[in-house]
Amino acid sequence: MSDSTFRCPSWLSTGVMYQIFPDRFARGNDYVPPKMNKEYRLRDDWGGTPDHLPDADGIVQNNDFFGGNLMGIVERLPYLADLGVTVIYLNPIFEAYSNHRYDTADYMSIDPLLGSEKDFILLCKRAKELGIRILLDGVFNHTGSDSIYFNKKGRYPGIGAYQSKESPYFPWYRFQDYPDRYESWWGIDTLPSVYEDEPSYMDFILRKEDSVIRHWLRCGASGYRLDVVDELPDVFLDALRIAVKSVNDDAAIIGEVWEDASTKISYGQKRRYLDGRQLDSVMNYPLRTGILDFLKGRNKGTEFAAIIDQLKSNYPETVFYGLMNFLSTHDTPRILTVLSEDETQEEGRQILYLALLLWAFLPGIPCIYYGDEIGMTGGKDPFNRMCFQPELADRTIQGFYKRILAFRKATESLEEYVPQSYRSGNANDGFFSFHREGSHCRILAGVNAGDEPVFLPLDLREGETISDFIICGDVSFSDLTTYRLGRRSGIVVRIE
Repeated sequence: MSDSTFRCPSWLSTGVMYQIFPDRFARGNDYVPPKMNKEYRLRDDWGGTPDHLPDADGIVQNNDFFGGNLMGIVERLPYLADLGVTVIYLNPIFEAYSNHRYDTADYMSIDPLLGSEKDFILLCKRAKELGIRILLDGVFNHTGSDSIYFNKKGRYPGIGAYQSKESPYFPWYRFQDYPDRYESWWGIDTLPSVYEDEPSYMDFILRKEDSVIRHWLRCGASGYRLDVVDELPDVFLDALRIAVKSVNDDAAIIGEVWEDASTKISYGQKRRYLDGRQLDSVMNYPLRTGILDFLKGRNKGTEFAAIIDQLKSNYPETVFYGLMNFLSTHDTPRILTVLSEDETQEEGRQILYLALLLWAFLPGIPCIYYGDEIGMTGGKDPFNRMCFQPELADRTIQGFYKRILAFRKATESLEEYVPQSYRSGNANDGFFSFHREGSHCRILAGVNAGDEPVFLPLDLREGETISDFIICGDVSFSDLTTYRLGRRSGIVVRIE
């Protein structure tokens, strides 16, 4: 049974989200990290190539750090505010062995290489002053093997599950042949899996008054993006929502789901993420896949329209308008790299602009992966996680991002977007269009990914006028009521 009162936080349907990989975004030079008791390399060549080759044992250690930190993010808040960012999504910031920090060592401590709890509180405070919320990455399916809880290397003073069956953390883990054979995420032995429904684990993460979830929300976080949410059982997600909403009813819970979340099956059953008792929203992987397939000619415009219409049909309305829409993440190649494959530099840019028209105006909150807005490129991990260097920005791409986000913000200021109705328009092999309409204005968007020109009728109603538009490529009036879109061209028109 679903909760009829369920509402996705309204701030997920407006504004702009910005994802930051903390080690590579900004280095506040006033912060000097302490010496850490682990094997690692602190680099001084900001912008260098991350270590990516296996060591003598065939393992990629992910233990080189460029020194990005929380104070660096604080110092860049004005830049993000100027871009129009209203939400920052941080990849993990808690103490861990690796630079990606998905191998949590201590859920209650900010990684000392990034800063302190005091720095995090300051970041949330300064961000709030600029109208920006902070979203944390919740990694609760596994911990690190080198952690307080497992302590395989014996680096922490307490007794971990690997060291003794008498450890208070022993019930958290799944051993087949103690201590060296245990379940781990995707068979990676540095990421031992946990029993998420183990009572002591649920108490620690969720239910205690100063649980992990509650603690960081009280420090200023505005919610969580949940890593590999399909590997978290219902009982855990139900309790997580109770914990989050008990601290801040307007906090957001976003799940990492790579498919249509309404039809997802895991743990041998259909998941109920969006019935109002678990998640508020999900990462919109189907949209990213649909945009790429459409713009690269693998799918027709009609097929792309069907993807969006299916999401609209399957998801609760409040979720559909609050989806996390992205083109790149730390888990995918960067969007410019993908779209530029087998294209000239200029053609790659042009296809990117078409992607941005769709990304910025389809229902949901557009999420920028740090550096995409300055034209950063990169393939698979770790080359999609290079250091942010704004001095090397592609000014043409940066300018288009600024224009399109300013256009989106101006439209939001004229119209309440909660919800603003969406419907697909005309579509064919290489063309897709859509409408979004509110009580005081509407937008009409058309994207021609094909080689032949297409025509987009305005269908102006009595008393309506065009108040603004943004274009990319070859766009002109065919007559007073119709736009002509040339090869790989697009337009978004605001009508009042």
